[in-house]
Amino acid sequence: MGEYLLVFFLVVGMMTAMTIYFRRSIQARTRDARNYMIDTVKERTQGYYDGNFYYEYEPYYLSTDSGVERTSSTQSELGEGGVFKQTIDETLSVNTKSETAPPKDGADSAYVVYE
Repeated sequence: MGEYLLVFFLVVGMMTAMTIYFRRSIQARTRDARNYMIDTVKERTQGYYDGNFYYEYEPYYLSTDSGVERTSSTQSELGEGGVFKQTIDETLSVNTKSETAPPKDGADSAYVVYE
């Protein structure tokens, strides 16, 4: 019984150690499919489209600036018979500016390969 248990744990340990290789294999096939698709589109649109073809886009090139301005005024009145009246005037202004830069050296070449 102990030998079967040892073999079982060896197999589980080996499969756990191999998961990184399985994951990298799937990522490599996905990368190859993406590059093939981009190369095919580039070839078929040659002469029709003069823009850049990027193999990869990194979203951390996004730069966002936000500004919030808030003004508020409150007016309270106590009327006849104990009637309480409160008037609130509030204005909220939000200004947002977003800039997304192209991938590194994107403006200098026809297409960029990041690996």
